[in-house]
Amino acid sequence: MKQFIMATALAAALIAPQAYSQMRNFEGPSLGVNLNAANTSNEFSVGGASFKNSDNSQSGNLQLAYGFAASDSFVLGVGLTYGPGDFKAGAVTTGGVGYELKAKDLYSLYFEPGFLVANSTLAYGKVSYQGMKGETKLSTGVTLSDNFTGTGYGAGIRTMLSPHLYLQAEFEQVGYTERSNSGLTSKPTATVGSVGLGYRF
Repeated sequence: MKQFIMATALAAALIAPQAYSQMRNFEGPSLGVNLNAANTSNEFSVGGASFKNSDNSQSGNLQLAYGFAASDSFVLGVGLTYGPGDFKAGAVTTGGVGYELKAKDLYSLYFEPGFLVANSTLAYGKVSYQGMKGETKLSTGVTLSDNFTGTGYGAGIRTMLSPHLYLQAEFEQVGYTERSNSGLTSKPTATVGSVGLGYRF
């Protein structure tokens, strides 16, 4: 019995550090590049009429993150993203005037709890604060600009390809607050899927 207890204690001592070392794969600072595919919609009203338009587009962003290992199976991540490109939200014509919205300079600040699901794979949820510049181009040549903020909710998976290189894929739903400008009211939303490659320092 004494030998069994000693063997169990020895096994626990060997396994626990190994599990925690696996968690260290997702601890510390990292930098990544993501390719995003989005369906962006805009509910807007003008002159008493309401419309909804949408479009699909692709863009990229940079991701800076930091992971805190809370246990041998749980990590808390925080980070930010920024993308200089744009997402198209479709176009519509009403009253002889065309309206086209684009989302530009998209950024986010996020909180990301994750769980170790395999030796080198982490599944995570995400809650984010979102921001972007919305530009509505009118066929009359006028461009209306607004700064939108909102929230995002999503989930993803990250796997280590080497001690420092990782691959990730995630899905996020984003909703922005309503903004009004010169009689035009807009409320954009976006469904975003992304794949990314990153480096953990």
